[in-house]
Amino acid sequence: MPPFINGLLFGFLFLFSLGPAFFALIQTSIQHGFRKAIFFAIGISIADVLFVVVILFGLAKAFETDGFKFWIAVFGSIMLICYAIYSWVKKPVFQEVELANDVNYLKYFLKGFLLNGLNPFIVIFWATWISTVAVNFDYKFFQQVQFFVGMLATILSLDLIKAFIANKLKHMITVRFVRTMNRAVAILMLVFAVRIIYYLFENYA
Repeated sequence: MPPFINGLLFGFLFLFSLGPAFFALIQTSIQHGFRKAIFFAIGISIADVLFVVVILFGLAKAFETDGFKFWIAVFGSIMLICYAIYSWVKKPVFQEVELANDVNYLKYFLKGFLLNGLNPFIVIFWATWISTVAVNFDYKFFQQVQFFVGMLATILSLDLIKAFIANKLKHMITVRFVRTMNRAVAILMLVFAVRIIYYLFENYA
């Protein structure tokens, strides 16, 4: 099977991926519209692409230094805590029609990029996957690139489909549900933040 097609198929393993970026993506789609969720998803995907490129080109050692892992864990936990507080206190907002002058898509792109890019476990995740592919498939460098292009394309497509479905179902969602969802997302973000803080204490205390 061609590496690109193989990568496309492997991407379906992440159909039920439930990391912090996933919950924030669904939240964005329901409350701010599908178009903004697209940019949020692209931000998530670009962070993934960056990590894959860096690791594939043999620069993973720079990402594995204690200093890098420590500070990315610190920033990641701070960001998750801030996002949790924001989600808890924010009022439910429905935007049935996106205003013509409300085109600050860059903000949503950066939110997706930072939420995914400052998660230290994403580095470990992609390093593990790249090592697994290198061990289990006899791929040369260019074939590895094709595999991960396919895999990342599927993951981004699945994120967009999830966001689209969430947006289409928002007419069934009440203000009370959105408030509950916001607070559930806040709790989940705090759980992920605590996990990162535990990682810091385990490795650097």
